[in-house]
Amino acid sequence: MDGEPLPRYASRLVELRAARQWGRRELARRLRTEAARRGESLPDLEHLVRAVRRWESGAHRPSELYRDLLAGAYDVPPVVLFGEPAAAPRGDDADDLDVELLELNRRAEASDVGATALRAVDLAVADLARRYIRTPPAELLLIIRRRSRDVVRLLDGRTTLDQRRRLLVAGGWLALLAATVHVDLGHRIAARIARDTATSIGRETAEAELVAWAVEGAAWEAVVDQAWPEAVSLARAGQQIAPPGRSAAVQLAAQEARAAARLGDASIVQDALSRAAAALERQPEGPPDHHFVFDARKLTSYTATALTWLGDPAAEGHALEVIRTAISARRLATARIDLGLVLVSLNRPDEAAVLGALAVDSRRLVPSNFWRAGELAAALAARYPDLAETGDYTDRYQAAAAAIGVRPDSGPRPAQLRRGPQRGLH
Repeated sequence: MDGEPLPRYASRLVELRAARQWGRRELARRLRTEAARRGESLPDLEHLVRAVRRWESGAHRPSELYRDLLAGAYDVPPVVLFGEPAAAPRGDDADDLDVELLELNRRAEASDVGATALRAVDLAVADLARRYIRTPPAELLLIIRRRSRDVVRLLDGRTTLDQRRRLLVAGGWLALLAATVHVDLGHRIAARIARDTATSIGRETAEAELVAWAVEGAAWEAVVDQAWPEAVSLARAGQQIAPPGRSAAVQLAAQEARAAARLGDASIVQDALSRAAAALERQPEGPPDHHFVFDARKLTSYTATALTWLGDPAAEGHALEVIRTAISARRLATARIDLGLVLVSLNRPDEAAVLGALAVDSRRLVPSNFWRAGELAAALAARYPDLAETGDYTDRYQAAAAAIGVRPDSGPRPAQLRRGPQRGLH
């Protein structure tokens, strides 16, 4: 690039590093620290030093991940370093909201935080909650972080008490969504920090629904960890906080039912599912793909899982209904595993293995629900170890585990799975 001016982003990177009197190695260390704080992993220092040299020479523009990490290391908004996003806007997605346009609106309204800016934040939060079921977790997390920085920037300005509360609540929902994504990715410490943030904001703003969803997140993590008594206890505690007839109340009761099923208590499962159904009837209408709006079809999914874990053949009908009506590939994959487990208990292992293969081959399972595929692998291996279909599913399961970086033996052992129908849930 001799004789050619540096791109503006390269000049900014050089200037900022010089102003802080950092060498490239020091910047590389700070990038690794920033990445660790966010639950990300980076290559070794030498690789990063070479990358910094390429960025500062203008030979290579940093990827979205590194743009975020550089902004964090220098403690400046990404727009200061890189200006306009490199990619063209994609329709009316909320993550394409432009910082400069929000600033123009702020000045036009002669207020640090105007009504349009607040509406834009609310739309962005709702959009991200609706993207959860169809967006890869790592990709969604980057967008959540950008929107969180926008909220922080607005909070740094002058606000009325009502505006401040509204921004804090929006930030709390973003923190809670980030916690959910962190669990999906296996980032447990980051998930707990984000949940604690949401809880603190919920208490400060007297937003009980936000606090209840934070407790539900902890209950869900206990389910992922197969800590069943803890999951039941957390789900019950959350129901004491959740406003009646709101989505958190439905979700927490459904979560209690699943955990109680693993403990083999059919009566508690029945009671919890009944409470979930009653709360669902009172829930205000909302978009069914919104993560914090309980979709009625989701209760069928939770019922299918609970009955499967109880060993109740009625699970088959519920799982088939979930497969028929699923609005997300992830929920469809889980329903196929549920149905596969039921079919193993009904001595139909070949069909079970095919369903399991469809689930793991979809590549829609993430670390937080991949252990369900391990359940099916364990059940097939325990009862039909010599079946060709068992071997085929095991191979596919192990390949999928390697692809997402999880241990392929993370599911419960066959002895943990209940056998035979249970009473009280028909």
